[in-house]
Amino acid sequence: MTEEEILTRHRQHLHGSLKTIRLKSNALRVYKNFYVYEPPYYGHPMYPQDTSLLYLFRGHEREYVNMSEDGSRKMVTTIELLDQLIVAGILPPVIAILPGLNSNNNHVPSLGIDMAGKWERGLKGLGTGKFWEYLTQELFPYVETRWPLNKKGLRLGAGFSLGGYTVSMIAARVPTFFHHVGIYDGTMMWPDQNDPRYPEPEDGVWRSARLFDAALGSPRDAKLMHQWNPTDLILESTGEKLEKLRKITFWVASTPFDGMRGNRERCEYFLQMLQNKSIPVGWKSVPFDPAAEHNWYWNNLFVVRFLKSVFQKMEPIAS
Repeated sequence: MTEEEILTRHRQHLHGSLKTIRLKSNALRVYKNFYVYEPPYYGHPMYPQDTSLLYLFRGHEREYVNMSEDGSRKMVTTIELLDQLIVAGILPPVIAILPGLNSNNNHVPSLGIDMAGKWERGLKGLGTGKFWEYLTQELFPYVETRWPLNKKGLRLGAGFSLGGYTVSMIAARVPTFFHHVGIYDGTMMWPDQNDPRYPEPEDGVWRSARLFDAALGSPRDAKLMHQWNPTDLILESTGEKLEKLRKITFWVASTPFDGMRGNRERCEYFLQMLQNKSIPVGWKSVPFDPAAEHNWYWNNLFVVRFLKSVFQKMEPIAS
């Protein structure tokens, strides 16, 4: 779906509103789009003051609002489902921010980091590739100024697949930002990108996959890889930083599969690491559902369960 098709659909289906913000980035030296969802009556003088902020990460800004992103969605996008639950009183008011972190054609992921590799000249949407600078010094401050939180509001981050990596990386590097972090079937990193499941432990996904050459460089640089490895950063955390991480609750879920069908074992390791560091986790095991798949239909359901759990509207998943 095009941007206009997405906006038209959501005008017809939402009680709140979805809009595109075109932000001029000095870091990227391009204009970068993101979507924002505002719940019904936001901005009215009588509107509740405890509205929370939800950042949703994957890659392209359209992915949470594109009905045909992968063909799995049934009737509603993530934002339409969120809107329905707010209107029904099942969830409190939430503003959702959907950052764009990929090239405009969605072929090249930035991962939300300051990109170290090379990409095709003329590829639109990446600019200088300084996405970490864009996120932390431009997008987040813009959002926090325009949609400020009061003391009762929560700042939440959730990510699907590579978005799980991105949201965990933000939490690891800026542990005072999120109150809760949700990860669905995240493509998480192993320590030092060494996969302990195989005799040759090098993690081929992160160390050699061409998909990440633009973001991570080719050949990979060990120092840079360490710098952008949330697992390493959390494992090494001590003292004040560790205490800050212990104020975040992580909600980690996956498909019941690994390999080509999911990221169960990566998520299981990440969850165990958090527990070993005494960092709060919402659920004690990661399989989301026996039938869960790595697609947008199941991520929709994950976002709902994550938010209900955070706002104590449902019982935690049994361990």
